[in-house]
Amino acid sequence: MYSGIGSGFEPQTLPWSKSGTAELTAAEQKVGYLVNVVPGTVTGADGKLQQAPCTIKVDGKVVAQSDGVTNAKGCSYTIK
Repeated sequence: MYSGIGSGFEPQTLPWSKSGTAELTAAEQKVGYLVNVVPGTVTGADGKLQQAPCTIKVDGKVVAQSDGVTNAKGCSYTIK
C-alpha cells in the first residue's frame, strides 16, 4: 500500500517504484504532506516471511528507508 502522490493497494511485482511531483499548497507547506509506503511480505533468505524493504527518495536523496527486518514499520516521510 502506498499513499502520497497518488495512492494504491494492489499487489506489485518487485522491484517496484512509483514517482511523481508534489505541488504543495500553502497549508501543506506549513504542516507537511505525508508520503507513506506499507510493504507486504516476501520470503527472506531463511525461508521465513518478512516485510519487503522500502525506500523513499525526495529529489534523488534517500529520506526514509526500511530493510524489512530490523525496521519493519515501512517507510514514511513528511514533505515540507
